[in-house]
Amino acid sequence: MNPLLILFIDLIRLRKGPQDLPASQGLLIITACLLIVSAVLGDQFNSGFSERLIFALTQVAILTVVVWFILSLNQKASRAVQTLTAFYGSSVIIQLFVWPFRSWLLSLTEEAQQQATIPLLAVIGLAVWSFVVMVHIYKNALESSRGKAILMSIITQMIVGMSMLTLFSAELQQNLAK
Repeated sequence: MNPLLILFIDLIRLRKGPQDLPASQGLLIITACLLIVSAVLGDQFNSGFSERLIFALTQVAILTVVVWFILSLNQKASRAVQTLTAFYGSSVIIQLFVWPFRSWLLSLTEEAQQQATIPLLAVIGLAVWSFVVMVHIYKNALESSRGKAILMSIITQMIVGMSMLTLFSAELQQNLAK
């Protein structure tokens, strides 16, 4: 198996940290592109390709700015390449695990979705695990306590989520109404 893939799998298993990844602009770009592709393919809310691509690009851009800002505030900006690579790569792998369960849920009727315990719990469990991985990455990147890493993860999720809702609320409401 590819050594880089093993590193990312160890990262989501909390056995490695962002500091174990190479500080490579090329790897950063590859993982960012993979994250954008996986976000476009997994987007169930936007109908057209261009809408999905704009949504994914915006989300990755906002995440990038927030992470860089948090690292800069903590005088750890030099770790941005490895940290962002860790966020992007781990997100891609977790999305690969989420897809089958999300597809399963979306293939069900609205009534059946309410009783689809297994796929729903799997999606929720993977979302929680994604948050745990984010905390792990911040804890290592910032060399901080778990509490501070949790706080930084919550702040990151809130800023990215609120920004996306603010920027795309009309489009999301329109697509949800369909």
